[in-house]
Amino acid sequence: MTSYPRTIVVLGTARNVGKTITSLGIIGKLLSPEQGYQLEEIGYIKPVGQQTLTVDLENGEHIEADKDAVVITSLMNTDNPGYEYISPVIWRGGLTANFIDEASKGDPIEGQQALMLKIREAYERVAAGKRVVVVEGTGQPGVGSVAGVSNADVINMLRSIGVPVFVILVTEGGIGSTIDEVWPYLMAMGNMGTRIDGLVINGVIPDKVDKIRHYLETYYDRIFVPLYGRCMCSQPVPPIIGYVPTISELALPTMRLIVEDFAGERGSNIQLIAPPDFNSQASRLVKDVKVINLRYGYERFVLPGDMVVAGINANDSVLSVVMHHQRLLSQHGTGLSGLILSCRQVGGLSQQVYNELLTVQDLPTIALDYDTAEVIQRIEHLSVKMQPYDVYKRDLIAEVYKQNIVRLE
Repeated sequence: MTSYPRTIVVLGTARNVGKTITSLGIIGKLLSPEQGYQLEEIGYIKPVGQQTLTVDLENGEHIEADKDAVVITSLMNTDNPGYEYISPVIWRGGLTANFIDEASKGDPIEGQQALMLKIREAYERVAAGKRVVVVEGTGQPGVGSVAGVSNADVINMLRSIGVPVFVILVTEGGIGSTIDEVWPYLMAMGNMGTRIDGLVINGVIPDKVDKIRHYLETYYDRIFVPLYGRCMCSQPVPPIIGYVPTISELALPTMRLIVEDFAGERGSNIQLIAPPDFNSQASRLVKDVKVINLRYGYERFVLPGDMVVAGINANDSVLSVVMHHQRLLSQHGTGLSGLILSCRQVGGLSQQVYNELLTVQDLPTIALDYDTAEVIQRIEHLSVKMQPYDVYKRDLIAEVYKQNIVRLE
């Protein structure tokens, strides 16, 4: 009989509640001295994906892989036997109608079994030689149910072949809202005989942790079972294994993300000015955005980690910003996170200032055709999610989860 490694499945009550963040945090905790795992002993898989990225393979071919799977394998450097295994089933647009059409003409179970076999083979490839595997679920309870590959179906399949599965359900921090979001998942999973082993309450406002802990634990210890215990198919109410506080830095962009966003807009005409290895310097967090149109007098308002926007024609102001960045570096060890020069189409930098920018190797600088107001507006509406290069955020997540997850078995 095949012996499978310990397997931790991370589910969420809805999209964007922190499944990927929690998966990163769990891997970070597994790598802690307390857990004692080495990176090469940890596998990762997202059996069913929805949002994809195109990944270039070594043989020159391309494959569509789940976006979260790419983020985690890139950030954590987990073993990658191939994205066709890490991301085996992609439920993209059009597949729902196609599956229903095909299943209605024959045996729906055949289509389900084909997908389940693909997931099983991918899991076994990822799990080979590992001590632990992290499995990231998808969406909310119903995602994948059209083809019989919902989170519950995948978990039941893994348990049926002897995989020792520990299921974590992630939900957003609160009291009434948390109870409301967890309830349908417990009912759906309970009716499918799928045990959930622990709850993670994510994004808890730090000064409300004690209050939320008191009311949630009181509810699940004393109230839930009399009301709904009969619906749980004799499975115990899952304990709360962690209250994870809000990590405010996760909402901060980087210059690299800002550049990627502008690059996707046809009218931006973006120009990367400095440094030559732009991406390696552009992954620091942008703590705030400041607009500068003065040569001096602004310095006490522009702090380490800030990004500055200035008109490209304001050569004296731009040179002053460069000098201020260098002062911040010498005084605090951290300078500005970036510099954006607006209104590129109506003028340009003097050769002196341009040469000065080229000598500063740690100040990512770009120029755009947009005016300053347009730049600010676009940054304010930027959707910030984890990227494959967000190393600082990765380390921050790992530390927070080490401190706030009490058990993983």
